[in-house]
Amino acid sequence: MKNFESANQETELRNEPQRPVLKNYKLARRALPLEKAINEGMEYMYHDLLKRIKKMYSTLPNEADRLVVEIDCKNDPFDPDGLWCFFTPHLYYHVRCNYVERYEVDYQFHNCPFENEIRAWFKRVLHPMYTNEVSKKPDYPTFYQRVLAYQPKERIYTLDYCKI
Repeated sequence: MKNFESANQETELRNEPQRPVLKNYKLARRALPLEKAINEGMEYMYHDLLKRIKKMYSTLPNEADRLVVEIDCKNDPFDPDGLWCFFTPHLYYHVRCNYVERYEVDYQFHNCPFENEIRAWFKRVLHPMYTNEVSKKPDYPTFYQRVLAYQPKERIYTLDYCKI
């Protein structure tokens, strides 16, 4: 994996914690046993699908298409409900713990070369009650460029190319 230089060195300072935030996933530990089991399943599915998505994106020959941002939001001091985020130029994939202690998946596609396969996986392993197809404003390419500009370089990398 190749790290990406952030566009602005000030972004390194923006991610320094000012004051700790209460994280929803910590509150979810006290949820009912069924809800805890569902949350654990959602966590497992996120990581399993992420491996599959990365494997598919590694087959793209264009390096710009393999430029991704991966964030472990559990340690993000500014995001109370985020758990994990994964961004590509074509896909937004985010797991969060909402205020009623339930894990949910937010996602968006933009000319994704693997949209049909990923949608099929979502449909097969994620209940519609726990998934939300979102729309980023003003549009996804602008949103993705802002993510690249804002995030520190440790979170941005290029997937290694691998022919199949």
